[in-house]
Amino acid sequence: MHAKDAAGNWGAVATTTLVIDKVKPAVSAVTVTPNPTGGAASVTLTAQATDAGTGVTRAEWFTGADPGVGNATAMTVTGTGPWTVSSTIDARGFSEGARTLTVRVRDAAGNWSVTASAVLQVQAALSFSTLGNTNPAGVGGTADDADIYSWSGTAFSRVIDASIAPYNLPGGANVDGFDRVSPTQFYVSFADPVNVPGIGVVQDEDVVFFNGTSWSLFFTGSAHGLGGNNNLDVDAISVVGSTLYFSTLGNSNPPGVGGTADDADIYSWNGTAYSRVIDASAAPYGLPAAANVDGFVRVDATHFYLSFSADTTTVPVLGAVQDEDVIYYNAGTWSVYFDGTAHGLTTANQDLDAFDVP
Repeated sequence: MHAKDAAGNWGAVATTTLVIDKVKPAVSAVTVTPNPTGGAASVTLTAQATDAGTGVTRAEWFTGADPGVGNATAMTVTGTGPWTVSSTIDARGFSEGARTLTVRVRDAAGNWSVTASAVLQVQAALSFSTLGNTNPAGVGGTADDADIYSWSGTAFSRVIDASIAPYNLPGGANVDGFDRVSPTQFYVSFADPVNVPGIGVVQDEDVVFFNGTSWSLFFTGSAHGLGGNNNLDVDAISVVGSTLYFSTLGNSNPPGVGGTADDADIYSWNGTAYSRVIDASAAPYGLPAAANVDGFVRVDATHFYLSFSADTTTVPVLGAVQDEDVIYYNAGTWSVYFDGTAHGLTTANQDLDAFDVP
């Protein structure tokens, strides 16, 4: 092109090149780690992208039904060609089994690639105690409802034999609350009073801590108003810092907590006072009135895991949840984290009544 002024003089000619890019970029080498998940809270999805034209500027991933180009979850794009696209994905809401993760990319001209996928094997990892004295499948030795078992994602094993050294709990002990700190350090509560080595009689509203070599009292429920009422026995625990989160055996509020008591609610003790932190029957949780929580793990205010002391038939969206299952609440959405029925926990003695996750 060139230009002319009012006197009729033409300027020099100048040129530019217009690139018409109609070639799709390509995406390949989709990987996800760790895979299998082994109970990992998150996974990393990565892929490689190439483009012969204007360059890759956008990427996205989805699982399940394709939401349409531009509507999936955005990924980070790095590099100058080839490009690396990546995303860290919260895997806690994925149900057990195979899940296909699909990626596509777009170049600066707006051309979308065809999709490429990887299959993620989702495994739930779990530490737990059972309601009664029956071993999970594949575990030998004497069954004990004070023992702690684990599910690795592929097999059960016994990780704490509570009756032997260094634990030495008496035969009548029945663990009904468990919070794992490390392989040798953990908190527990009991279904009945227990004579704990080095402490003496521990009530069923108390929480004790094993530090790797010895027991100590972490929370004395009877000293804080939980004694003398079986409804206030602690039957699910999660310890975060110095705060104890718990559910109760029956429908009685801890001292100072108002409103309708519910054995599916979660309360907290911060060292000075109790409060209700989850009203299970209210929105957005929507658990039925008959639900009774007997296992709890807090991630944060809007993410947590639950198990129930009896089959609960009307968990929103999920429907029937068995008392050997663990479900996950993900900021408004329930999912099944651990399907105990599918893994052979089919007798009443094998119902979960205490658990923790990695």
